[in-house]
This record gives sequence, structure tokens and C-alpha cells, in this order.
Amino acid sequence: MGEFKYTLGVLKAYKKPSPIQSLVISINQKPDHVAIIMDGNRRWAKKKSLDPFKGHERGEETVEEVLEQALQMGIKYTTMWALSLDNVEKRSEREIEHLMDLFENNFKEIKDDERIHENKVKINVLGLWRETLPQRVVEAIEGAMEATEDYSEHYLNLLVSYSGKVEMLEAFKGMVEEARSSEVKVTPEKIKENLYTSDLPPVDLMIRTGGEPHNSAGFMMWDVADSQFYFSEKLWPDFTAEDFEKAVQDYARRERRFGR
Repeated sequence: MGEFKYTLGVLKAYKKPSPIQSLVISINQKPDHVAIIMDGNRRWAKKKSLDPFKGHERGEETVEEVLEQALQMGIKYTTMWALSLDNVEKRSEREIEHLMDLFENNFKEIKDDERIHENKVKINVLGLWRETLPQRVVEAIEGAMEATEDYSEHYLNLLVSYSGKVEMLEAFKGMVEEARSSEVKVTPEKIKENLYTSDLPPVDLMIRTGGEPHNSAGFMMWDVADSQFYFSEKLWPDFTAEDFEKAVQDYARRERRFGR
């Protein structure tokens, strides 16, 4: 993905809805699951002659605004690419260490934040985070997930140390392993069963910021197979709650034919 995408503003995001006026969208038009590739933090900072991390800090504020708007609009599932596997493997040691501190502190706060509990937001973290992140961060993530595991009103899914290609590879490895002990019929349902996202519905709307209309590292390639795509020219730190609302409104105006 070329830069760190993370959600350090999750705590503030799920507060009680602000009085932002939204277009009324019927339940049949509204996407159930919105996934976001938050691209442009580093480029935003570079344009302003700032340290790249300043772009991530500004991007955090955008995360807060967008997640609050998603909650207000009644989006049940919001998925955000927080950190790619490539980022973990290729970024500088200094940058990684700084981000790990931020991740640890943020997830520790999520565990006890009353706004998360008031809004019954279940936190899911998907990817190879257990295998690639420091134990202190793993424990903080597990704490936040355990504290919200019984909730089901809203779902915030964070992809951490994630690669869509690796996700598909692991799914097929899982089916091969299962086939060794029993007869396995390969079906779409069986593939889904072996994905990180096995408990999530397909993505209805995929949003990518940053002005580059493409996918990255096979982002949720199975789950976005029938998605509507929305590309914004804005870099992520400049993307607003109103821009998110505009994307959802655009989705609501489209006709999804599914090959019919």
C-alpha cells in the first residue's frame, strides 16, 4: 500500500452522533458493509514539507470523523486497513517502533472506553498481527477484542499486518489440510469459511482515497468481488465525514444487478 494506514482515533470515533445532517437513505439502499483503503497520509505530509508521521497523525483525525459518520448513518460493518504486511516488513525500524507504541496505547484505551461499550461496538482485528507485532501490542489488541466480544450492534474491523494475497493463500492451505482428514468439496462457502473474514458479510461499498483507482495487495479480494467501488481524489487526511456521506449516497443511487 506504500504507507501506514492505521486507526488511532477509534476511541473518540464512537461517541454519540454529532448533529451532522445526513440524507435519509432507505435500509434497502444503505450499504451494510463498507471497507476503506485510507491512502495518502505520507503524500499529504510531503506536500506540506512535514515529517511523514505528521501525515499519519492528521489521518488519525480523519479516522475519527469518518467512523463517527458511519455510526450515525447506521453502517453496521466498517472495515479499515490499519497496517499492511508490506508496511511491517519494509518500513524503518524507527517508524515501526513509534507506531507500535501508538497501537499499544490506543488498544489499551479502547478496552475501557465507555463510548465503545455504550454503542455496543465489537472490535475485530484481522491479519497476521499475532505473528508479526511485539507481544505488548498483541496483548493490548487481545484485551480490546475480549472486552467487546459480546457486542453485535456495530462492528469495527481493523486489518493489521494484512495482505489479501496471504489471506487467500492461507484459506487454500486450510482447505488442503482439512482434505487430508476428510472429503472436502470446494465451494464458495468453503472458501469463505477459511478466510480471516469468515464471520463478516461481503463488502457492499469499497472506498479508496488518494487519487489512485486500484486495489492493493489483493485487498479483501474475495469479499469485494461484487462490491461497488468509490475512488476519491482526496488524500486521506483531507477526506471528511461529508465525503464519506457522499460516497454512501453515490452507492445508494446505483443499481446493483449481480449479473442479472
